[in-house]
Amino acid sequence: MAVNKLAPVNASVKAGAPAAAVVPKIRIDRARKTFVQKNGGAVEAIRELTFDVAANDYVAIVGPTGAGKSVLFDCLLGLKTLDSGRIEIDGQPIANYIGARSGRITRIFQEDRLLPWLSATDNVALGLQIRGVPEKERRDIARRWLADVGLHEFVDALPSELSGGMRQRTNIARAFATAPEIILLDEAFSALDEITAMKLRSDFLTLAHHQKMTFVMVTHSIDEAIFLGNRILVFGAPARVVHEIAVPPGAAEDRVVADRIRDEIRTWISASGRDASRTVNSELENE
Repeated sequence: MAVNKLAPVNASVKAGAPAAAVVPKIRIDRARKTFVQKNGGAVEAIRELTFDVAANDYVAIVGPTGAGKSVLFDCLLGLKTLDSGRIEIDGQPIANYIGARSGRITRIFQEDRLLPWLSATDNVALGLQIRGVPEKERRDIARRWLADVGLHEFVDALPSELSGGMRQRTNIARAFATAPEIILLDEAFSALDEITAMKLRSDFLTLAHHQKMTFVMVTHSIDEAIFLGNRILVFGAPARVVHEIAVPPGAAEDRVVADRIRDEIRTWISASGRDASRTVNSELENE
């Protein structure tokens, strides 16, 4: 692996002066979130969750079902608030960032969620319409993005006239059309057959590189995490980071490296599951 060389120090900076602190794109610090049920019981979704995401970082989150991963995404979008802790983007509290830069963070679900009565162009342009972009401009932008995802011949098609893969391509085009700084992938490729998913993952990664995008993804596919992420966070339940893996370039094509990462992730998920079972059993015994 090539070693990055240090950039030369600016001559105007005095020797020994402390380097300026780099503000992460996303900072999650000691986040906690608990839901109270109708019967009065409590379900802890996020527990003391702390991690940073640098600008242009590709972070994959894997973990057991029910680990609070989607709840975290809701909090990142301002749809839910934490009980304690903080979420910052570019050093700003999440509410301030969303208020000042609406549309700069977006989410891609496993379902395409296209509006069935709108054409592919109008579905892609929807976010731009909400932001008040003039009709001709937003439709031109939408058509360019549809072309970029390989749907230039289907700009006027309704969702019912598109295959599942085409609908998800339209969904991806809609996400990129608003020029977001951050994309949250919520199991975005899990509803597709593997051949279609492989192609879409590759195309998405190319677009993300080109747009200098930061993205955080939730997936149950370890191979997908290795292919798309340059960091993998293994979550326990409730949501907390139990392990982190740096993914070297080309890991997905290197069988030895990929197998090592797979085994490492499975080991930590298994250990996390045993810890969760012990916690649940202990709570039951204390009731």
